[in-house]
Amino acid sequence: MTTAKNTRLSSSHARPHNTARPLATRQSTLGSGLATTDSGYVGKPTCDKCRTDEFVYLESYIPPTYRRDGAVATLGEVAYTCTHCEEFSAHSVPVTWTPPGWYLG
Repeated sequence: MTTAKNTRLSSSHARPHNTARPLATRQSTLGSGLATTDSGYVGKPTCDKCRTDEFVYLESYIPPTYRRDGAVATLGEVAYTCTHCEEFSAHSVPVTWTPPGWYLG
């Protein structure tokens, strides 16, 4: 999987995340730029405006980390843009979700 830098998004031009989810409460270094992430939302990448994942372009994916005992230390994170409406989003994803065709190897 190839990640691409979103050249249209910078911290000074960041668009607000218009959803019913909680406001971003922490900063994360997803991809190559600084992106806000929802600390309370965990879900599969889906455009809230279009209500589908059909037009989702993954900007970056950070897999979950595990402790030595096998417990999840941190959830995976994803940053993506909807190519239909051009909305950007970033948040945690369930441990069971990985990008299509992605494998650790």
